[in-house]
Amino acid sequence: MTVTELGFWQWLSYNSEVISLWLSLAMLVVWAIYLQLILFQFRATRRSSILITRAAGRGMRSRCLITNMSNLPIYVTSLIGKLRIGKREIELPLTDLQEQPEDLGSDPRSRMAQGSLSTGEFLNIGHFEDIIRRMLEANNETEIQVTDVEQVELTVVAFHGWDNLPVGAFRQFKIDLCTDEAAKIAPMNLVTEQITRRHHRRQLWRKLATNL
Repeated sequence: MTVTELGFWQWLSYNSEVISLWLSLAMLVVWAIYLQLILFQFRATRRSSILITRAAGRGMRSRCLITNMSNLPIYVTSLIGKLRIGKREIELPLTDLQEQPEDLGSDPRSRMAQGSLSTGEFLNIGHFEDIIRRMLEANNETEIQVTDVEQVELTVVAFHGWDNLPVGAFRQFKIDLCTDEAAKIAPMNLVTEQITRRHHRRQLWRKLATNL
């Protein structure tokens, strides 16, 4: 064994406690990061993700889709619409606007705007024009046309996992009137806003109770 090697082993022996302490701290950091990743993944699997999108065109006859992008199934229990006309607001539950026939077709969830959705499944709740028209008729707005509406906001109320409080999502759309083209509907924000904070979910619960 050379002198250099002997010096190294002596240094290692003299500093074994310090080295052991640093190795323990390094292992502690690694485990802390590992546990954070597990916790993040656990929260991600329990977090709801609901999309409200426009499909099949940009006009008023384009369709509105509600898609479940959560890792767990959700049960859509209510869909609330809000219209803005100047300084006025009209808010109504879309699930209760009209009586449904006995034969709802192959997928009654879309006709009723409620039901259970597995990951990746969606509800087709109809044309934006029809949604707005039904809301105006339900509120007895005989003098207001669909194109008089400036904005429409859609809020989805759903139950997710084992929590008693509902989760939700909302998105706002604006109606653009062009002189040489038909009216178009466009989302006002890039993504659907998720309602996941507990106090916001309590507010959603109270809104759901009000609209029963």
